[in-house]
Amino acid sequence: MISPAEIRKKAARWWPDVLRSFQAGATLFPRELSRIGKVKPTEHLRAFERIRRAQDVLLAQSKSRLGYGYTLRWVERQSRTVGRNRFIDGIGFDTLEDYLAFLGRKKVWRHYCEDWQRIMRTLPELSDWCQDKPQEIVRYQGQWPDLLKVLKYFKQDYQPNRYYIRELPIAVPTKFIESHKAILLPLLDQVLPPGAIRESFQGVRQFEQRYGLRYEEPLVRLRLLDQTLAKQYFSGLQDWSIPLRDFEGLSLPLKRAIILENKTSYNNLLAFLTLPQLRATVGIWGSGFRVGLLQQAQWLQEIDLYYWGDIDAHGLQILAQLRSYFPGVRPLLMDRATLDAFPEYQVEAPESTVTHLVQLTPAEQDLYHYLNTHRLRLEQERIPLAYVRTAMERIEA
Repeated sequence: MISPAEIRKKAARWWPDVLRSFQAGATLFPRELSRIGKVKPTEHLRAFERIRRAQDVLLAQSKSRLGYGYTLRWVERQSRTVGRNRFIDGIGFDTLEDYLAFLGRKKVWRHYCEDWQRIMRTLPELSDWCQDKPQEIVRYQGQWPDLLKVLKYFKQDYQPNRYYIRELPIAVPTKFIESHKAILLPLLDQVLPPGAIRESFQGVRQFEQRYGLRYEEPLVRLRLLDQTLAKQYFSGLQDWSIPLRDFEGLSLPLKRAIILENKTSYNNLLAFLTLPQLRATVGIWGSGFRVGLLQQAQWLQEIDLYYWGDIDAHGLQILAQLRSYFPGVRPLLMDRATLDAFPEYQVEAPESTVTHLVQLTPAEQDLYHYLNTHRLRLEQERIPLAYVRTAMERIEA
């Protein structure tokens, strides 16, 4: 026989459907529990006392004793041994009120109904979301007035790229939006037009980028290799760092850019700092697989773009990633000839599990397999500066 605790567990599983029923203007009650462990016709003869105690426990917590909760359905059976007795034949909830009182959710229900009605009055386009996620309405009880203020602002008055998240002109607590990103993400996706959402940015960590808010942007370090341009635009300054958004909007008469893989080693920094002068060229200190940060810089599509990283599987994977954003990017000093020129500097590298990179050319793919099979690496900072200068001269020729 089922126990009151088990009844509570079963009834709690109905909760999402009960919430949805209010939105649909329907009711699920009266409703019966399934699989309650009914007493079989012969069972009461063998365990009459045990069954009687279990039924007494159920009866003590039933609607007939408490005035609310589950109702017991009885059936009478005659036995020559124990006489005529009643046995529980069904358990159910007659009304929604009985159900709510049993689970202790009358107050929660009342607030839920108020919140759903508030949402529908303010943003009826959230109807499908509410039907799909009714428990989220309950989860954020007491916060919907402020949530709706935020959503209305983004829908009606928002100006992208103007405000940091804490300075938005919305009458909510300063940190409210930051602490409610998880719920605001799916809601904003519902109420905003596609053009107002940057789909390439995903999740709470990229909330600001997804919806065009200003944020503390990563810095991009540049080295202008043309002294004439440096004097003309930056008072001779050649090495500088700027926020990513400013980098994306950079407008200079450049012909080419060279992206260098970024590590923390001083030698790698020297490779960046010792890039030779090259007319109308800028060096960009990259960030390994974080080169994806550069993908919105449209001006990189309009010039010759090179990537210089280690000659290893890792470096060629980054080249492939860059090509997914900038199909015309070319490798610099990342070929078999350069690898073979400096066997004394080759070191062991970890093996990659990636087997094929569609963005690589056949020759690059062959090099990738060779490096990965033999677990080789030639670090870019080991290549002599004279060799680098010769390669750079060929670029300018």
